[in-house]
Amino acid sequence: MVEEKLKELPVLLTVKEMAGVLRIGRNSAYEMVYQKKIPVLRLGPKKIRIPKYELIQWIKNNVKDFEFNG
Repeated sequence: MVEEKLKELPVLLTVKEMAGVLRIGRNSAYEMVYQKKIPVLRLGPKKIRIPKYELIQWIKNNVKDFEFNG
């Protein structure tokens, strides 16, 4: 179930989409970005994108017993 949802995500996620995946608030997601807890792409002063691969790696490294083979 989780793997299917992760496969459906776009290659680059917005901060709002990342927050939805992690089930956290938008402010918490931006805090992760500004504290450099997750790698991001900056496509301008106000455009931030999170590569799906990086998000999956972050989840693997930070969530106990998580496994994804996609």
